This record gives sequence, structure tokens and C-alpha cells, in this order.
Amino acid sequence: MRIEKQALLGASTERAWALLLDPVVMAACVPGMASIEVISDTEYLATIKVRISFVSASFRIRTTIVDQRPSVWLRSVGTGEDSALASTLRHDTQIALEPAPEGQTLFRVESDVEVLGRVGAFGLSAMKTKADRLWDAFVEALQSRLAAEAG
Repeated sequence: MRIEKQALLGASTERAWALLLDPVVMAACVPGMASIEVISDTEYLATIKVRISFVSASFRIRTTIVDQRPSVWLRSVGTGEDSALASTLRHDTQIALEPAPEGQTLFRVESDVEVLGRVGAFGLSAMKTKADRLWDAFVEALQSRLAAEAG
């Protein structure tokens, strides 16, 4: 499944970059984030709980930043599983930040996500709908965080 999203953030690219690389901030903004463990500056182990239709999944996902140009772009890859549901998840994600008018930042995400097993059986339509809802909640939480810091 290919996911392409963008949002206008009320912060400079440098500030947006710092927040995106802060695991505490991301844990607070990502919907369903149960925990995050920092393994290194470029590797994280997160537990994310998500409900799709009538099934709840809890994925432990190891994500690694494999390439980056600070304040501009990064690429991360990750894998995870929910052993109770015999499901796996893989992602290859690129994040780009571009300066926008009035000190804002255009935040773009392109992600290839593969979900296999029982959770993956829900089909592309259900997964895309869930991804859209998660994106909206994430951006709202990130914008709230930025507004609180500015205020």
C-alpha cells in the first residue's frame, strides 16, 4: 500500500526537523503509540496499538533511519509483528521538509507499507481509511504541540 500525505506545519524546517527526530514528541503525537525505546540516534523500537474494524493489533516495530539530509529529508525502514494475530508489517518511508511562506514548513510523507497475515486480510480500502484517520490525528497532535511551544 502506498501512502502519500502532506501538511503545512506552523514552524520552521529546523524546528519541525527537531520535533520529528524527538522520540518523546513522536510518541505523544502518534496515535496508538504505547511505548518507544530508543536503541540509538537512528534506531527505535515502538509498540503501536491499532484497531481495524473489529480486530485490535499490537505491533512491535523496529524502525531505522537509513539515510538523511538534516532539516530536509530522511528515509526510514522498519519491520514489526503482532504474534497474537500472526501478522507482520513492513514500511519504507521518506519524509521531506520544505520551507513555506510565513515561517511555515511543508511536511511530506511517502510510505510503502505492507501488512501481511490476519490484519492484512482486511484489504486495501480498510487499511487506507485507517491510515487516513491516523495521519489526521498525528498532524493534529503535532500542530497542537507546535502551537503550545509558540504560545
